[in-house]
Amino acid sequence: MPELILILIIAGVVMGPERIGHIARWLGRTTAQLQMISRSFMRQLSNELDGVDDGHALREAMDEVQALRQELQSLRSEFTSVTNSAATEGKAALDEIEHSIKPPTLNPVAAEKKNGEDTAVAANGPAKTPAPKLPNPLKISDDPE
Repeated sequence: MPELILILIIAGVVMGPERIGHIARWLGRTTAQLQMISRSFMRQLSNELDGVDDGHALREAMDEVQALRQELQSLRSEFTSVTNSAATEGKAALDEIEHSIKPPTLNPVAAEKKNGEDTAVAANGPAKTPAPKLPNPLKISDDPE
C-alpha cells in the first residue's frame, strides 16, 4: 500500500492534475472492459464444460488423439526404415564403386607373381621399378602449345 501511494504522488507531480483525471477515466474504462471479457470467457467456458456429455465427447476426442499418435508412430517407423535402407544401399554402391575402379598395380613383385614367376627379392633390396610410360601428346594444328 505505501508503494501505491508513492506511485500516485509521483504520477500527480509528473502528469499534473488535468492529465490524472483523463488517465483515471481511461484506467476505469479499460478495467471494466477487461472484467467484461473475463466474465464472458468464464461464461463460455462453463457452457462448454456443461455441454460435454458426461465426458463422452472428451473420451472420443482422446481416442482420436490416440489413434493419430499410433498412425504418426507407424509413419515415423516406416520413414526411418526407408531412409535406413536407402542409406545402406548408397553405402553399398559407394563401396562397389570404390572397389571396382582401381589403378593398375605398379609393384613389379606383385606383377611377377601374377605372371606365375615367383622371384625372391635380392639381398640389396627390392628391384627399382621403371617409371610408367606416358602416352605421346596429341598434335592439334590450331593449339598454341
